[in-house]
Amino acid sequence: MTIEYSFEEALKKVEEIIKALEEKDLDLEKALSLYEEGLTLITFCEEKLKEARQRVEVILKGKEGFYLKSLEEAKNILKNG
Repeated sequence: MTIEYSFEEALKKVEEIIKALEEKDLDLEKALSLYEEGLTLITFCEEKLKEARQRVEVILKGKEGFYLKSLEEAKNILKNG
């Protein structure tokens, strides 16, 4: 399944699927189809969040002024001193 949604659209679709699964009297095949679509969209959303986390940068102040580091690098610097 190729996903042609933005992160926000995919998340909204997942919410709609959850609501449909909770509220509607669906036959087994339709319920399974919605469930599989939901899992695919959740995986897509998780990947987008992972990409976003990797792009986050933190401004740190060092001896030589301010500099940018990735979030992970900043965590390590702050953790290790």
